Amino acid sequence: MSQISNRRGLLLAAMALPALVLLLTVYSGGRSSAFQSGAPTAYSGPIAITPDDKFVWVVNPKNNSVSVLRVEGDINTKVATIRVGKEPRSVAITPNGKRAYVTNMAAGTVSVIDTVSRSVIKTIKVGTEPFGCVVSPNGKKVFVTNQSSNSLSVIGTGTNSVILTVPSIGIKPRGLAVFQDFEGGNNVYITQLIARIRNDARPAVEKEGRDDGYEGRVALYRDNPVLKTTLILNPMADTGFKSDGSTLDNIPPDGVFEFPTGAFPNLMSSIVIKGNRAYIPATGSSPNGPVRFNVNVQSLLCSLDLADNVDSNETINMNSGVQFEPVGTRLFNTNPIAVAFKKSTSEGFVVLAATNRLLRVVLDADGTPTINAPTGPGDPGGIVRVEVGKNPQGIVLNSTDTRAYVMNFISRDVSVVDIQDGSPTKFQEIDRIVSAAQPTAGTLVAIIHRGNELFNTAIGPAGTNDNALPPAGRMSDFGWGSCYSCHPDGLTDGVTWMFPDGPRQTTSMESTGEHPQPPGSKLNGNGAPLLPDFKQRVLNWSAVRDEIQDFELNIRGVSGGQGLITDGGAVGNLTPTANTGRSADLDALAAYIAMGIRAPISPFRSIASTDSVILEGRKLFDQAGCDVCHGGPNWTRSRVNFTPPPDTSGIVDGQLVAFLNKVGTFDAGAFNEKRTAGTSIVTARGTDGFNIPSLLSVFAGNPFNHNGAAQSLEAVLNNLTHRTAGSGGVDKLDTAAKRSRVAKFLRSIDAATPTFP
Repeated sequence: MSQISNRRGLLLAAMALPALVLLLTVYSGGRSSAFQSGAPTAYSGPIAITPDDKFVWVVNPKNNSVSVLRVEGDINTKVATIRVGKEPRSVAITPNGKRAYVTNMAAGTVSVIDTVSRSVIKTIKVGTEPFGCVVSPNGKKVFVTNQSSNSLSVIGTGTNSVILTVPSIGIKPRGLAVFQDFEGGNNVYITQLIARIRNDARPAVEKEGRDDGYEGRVALYRDNPVLKTTLILNPMADTGFKSDGSTLDNIPPDGVFEFPTGAFPNLMSSIVIKGNRAYIPATGSSPNGPVRFNVNVQSLLCSLDLADNVDSNETINMNSGVQFEPVGTRLFNTNPIAVAFKKSTSEGFVVLAATNRLLRVVLDADGTPTINAPTGPGDPGGIVRVEVGKNPQGIVLNSTDTRAYVMNFISRDVSVVDIQDGSPTKFQEIDRIVSAAQPTAGTLVAIIHRGNELFNTAIGPAGTNDNALPPAGRMSDFGWGSCYSCHPDGLTDGVTWMFPDGPRQTTSMESTGEHPQPPGSKLNGNGAPLLPDFKQRVLNWSAVRDEIQDFELNIRGVSGGQGLITDGGAVGNLTPTANTGRSADLDALAAYIAMGIRAPISPFRSIASTDSVILEGRKLFDQAGCDVCHGGPNWTRSRVNFTPPPDTSGIVDGQLVAFLNKVGTFDAGAFNEKRTAGTSIVTARGTDGFNIPSLLSVFAGNPFNHNGAAQSLEAVLNNLTHRTAGSGGVDKLDTAAKRSRVAKFLRSIDAATPTFP
């Protein structure tokens, strides 16, 4: 391609595609860089292999360390553990094998490790909550995504210092892949974890809850010449599964599953380059109701055409066809989180975090993937899965395409998988290398860890129903869904779901219980919170649950599982009995949700006590009476103040009405204020008000309000009824300037922020 045609093609592609948003145009002078198939590439992940194939490095997020494993000749043994910063998430090794770089998410740093001495030689301060890191193919730069400051840090390996910070690289940037073009420029592709609302003419309330209301986004940063661009991954129009009616289209259920469902790519943690495409595994969100386990979430593999930097529009749903597998084999491919391809063939492996498997994927000549699923009843198909450890998160292959190494987050080990050419059915795990110690059995830490396992799995303990028999389990229907599917790291997926109560924005779970719990908090013998002594907020937007264990109903209903309660008794919200203590596993899950989820760190934490705008915003927040609802240690007045089950006199229409507040956020005439009730579409719950959400780390949770109608904190504050609810109707935030200051204060709130009484 000539210099002129190369630049002209790039600019024409940008102008012709409204989905491609140019944020920074190409600098004048020099040639534009173009993708070349076969160009040197690299990608980020929690596991890496040295260039000589002798050692595998893996992060241990809960142990604040990195393990070095010797794998040459299948020795497969741990040879070193290196202490790094708090919560390491990604490791990258230079092409010469001399240095390793590790992102420490909670510490906000990158550890530089000498691979010979296996010692940390420098710690580099980067942005807030660094997640992914990748070394450029020429070894001169390290690129780091900062999830909470939405920025990209560029480290020069010569000085091991930050040489550039690229702001506004995307919302919650995570995974990276880079190729080096013929001019030596680095082209860095960066996934945004959470899908974003589509930029079209529809009002927000007409997109919130829609299967096509959001889109996946990948940022492209190029350093020579400089370009910063956002690429769009389009929603999938037809997932291959149908629903019984459509809440938003006013089509009530009639017992016939005939309404096609779509899904948009969400929860995108990684990206890799193979041939002329970049591949992105994603959990597909399909939020329109009625709620049914096999139409709410899907397992997508998306791809970008790197020649034009556009969606290839060949996304596949890796769940489609699995329904035709026989019982005993059937297992849905839930929460694809990473992928790696062989260098010598078109074969690759998708990491399935929730079902503890690798899934074989094959590319055709054009790069279109397939998993060779059955096409109908009686067709055996050709799906190949390989069982690995618990909650796998990342994968690397050796240079000869004979071994895959898989980082398993919950089992804290690395699976060694034989992937030599031959019959794919012979691919198998041949070894498991311990990377970090498990918590001491019987301790509260171990209970929380078990809860973390159950939160992230779609399998769980074996059940007795067909859909819960191995390889499936009690947590979902044939491994269909997991808590992670809507709550990555226990937080929010940013989706407004059309639930039986109405449109409900996913609630982030870090604020379920106060942190740290005050003296006097009590746990049962399974480590589960005992209410009301344990300080916990009332649950869900409509205050329809008091115990975390009530989410047994989500396991059974939303995920279609057999459930963890096995005593044969009825399970209900609120009444007639308490659900705490009925299952050790369910109690462990409650312990994790109440005590094991870390609140995101605000990018303003370091300046919150000195920044004049934040300090003024805090004063205005107080003067406007916002603390009347959002005061207390957990930034909400909502707190369970009784021993479950509650008195039935306090329950109206299934809601604990004493915890509901009317603040002007419910509009019965809004497009998405609907819910499916039996065989009818009716107005959503909200007339009686809503349960007060916590403001802990609220910066990380947009959109806002129960139905996603407020796309920013400024939009929240623009609601006059809401902002005067704590001041007796007197508007203390009567100018845009005042509201802007309060919004900045709100964005500074995290676990380190002093609360109001």
